[in-house]
Amino acid sequence: FYIDLKLTEKTNYRRSRISGNLLSLFFINTIALFSLSVMGFLYLKTSTVENYFKENILVNIYLKNSSKEIEYSQLMKFLNLSDEVKEINFISKEDAANEFSKEIGEEFVGFIGYNPLLDLVSVKLYGDIIDVFNIESFITSLKRFSFIEEIEYDKPLVEILNNNFKKIGLWIILLCIVFFVASFILISNSIRISIYSKREVIKTMQLVGATGEFIRKPFILTHLRINIFSSICSLIILFSIVYFMSIEIKEIDFFSNFKDIIVLIVFIIIFGIFSSFVSSYFITQRYLKLTISR
Repeated sequence: FYIDLKLTEKTNYRRSRISGNLLSLFFINTIALFSLSVMGFLYLKTSTVENYFKENILVNIYLKNSSKEIEYSQLMKFLNLSDEVKEINFISKEDAANEFSKEIGEEFVGFIGYNPLLDLVSVKLYGDIIDVFNIESFITSLKRFSFIEEIEYDKPLVEILNNNFKKIGLWIILLCIVFFVASFILISNSIRISIYSKREVIKTMQLVGATGEFIRKPFILTHLRINIFSSICSLIILFSIVYFMSIEIKEIDFFSNFKDIIVLIVFIIIFGIFSSFVSSYFITQRYLKLTISR
């Protein structure tokens, strides 16, 4: 009875130790895959954030006082048919004068005797086509309308946005590569530690005549299951954070491109499966060779 009790305690200790190792492996892999999924999400959504800022750049078209209603209709028809135009907003000179009077706190039109402002057509372009060259090309296409007095936009801001987002995109790509390699190394090392703790089991199985494939299979399946659960858990954490961010930052739709989300989910799950399979296979193979050489 005493011997049975000792054996039971020893078995329970080993089981709890194995469970603890697998649980720690799950947490480590989840952290690694979560970090990689964050970088992947940033890479995929950089264009969304970039487009948000670019699409808030206004191209202001000022119309001459002598412009007629039919000429205005021609301009609006041209803008509505243009593939580059996202949004059009017309501000009459009367409305502009009222807004300006509110800002300065004085009725300036009555003071100077006339309204010096012009009718304005404010245009927002699609963010994925906005750069200095495209805007200049768009403005050139408007010059055929003789009733347009002036066209202006914030050229320095467009140049700054283009240059900065190119740099940001490059840095995100480099960070994605670093996190990809780091995640693989972290998962591989955690699996190596897990398998190292079972090196005596591997040796025992070899001594009783088990083949290498028979020994490798349970290790590979165990780590595959752990990494699949880790992948799913990391994605749940990521999209939970993104969901709360979308509530706080309503101006940016983080879930606008559903295809990007599917790509990220598939990539993280495949990476988790691939890294766990490769690591567990070769690490187990290494310990098989070491035990054989002894």
